[in-house]
Amino acid sequence: MKKIALLLVVTAFAASPAAAAMKHKKKPDDTFAKQTANTMRILRDGMPLILPSWAQVIYFTMYKNQNNAKKKKK
Repeated sequence: MKKIALLLVVTAFAASPAAAAMKHKKKPDDTFAKQTANTMRILRDGMPLILPSWAQVIYFTMYKNQNNAKKKKK
């Protein structure tokens, strides 16, 4: 019985770094996704700065329609 308990303790001790490494690998993926989302938002919000005046009307109309659709879904 003591041998089995000792074996379980050793196995748990050996498995703990592997479990910690698996948790650590998920964080960079989340960070990368957040950075990508932030970059896309900055690019989308910065479009009116470089668009000619005639195209800004189209851009704001499309953006307004997207916001209205999101509000209606809620």
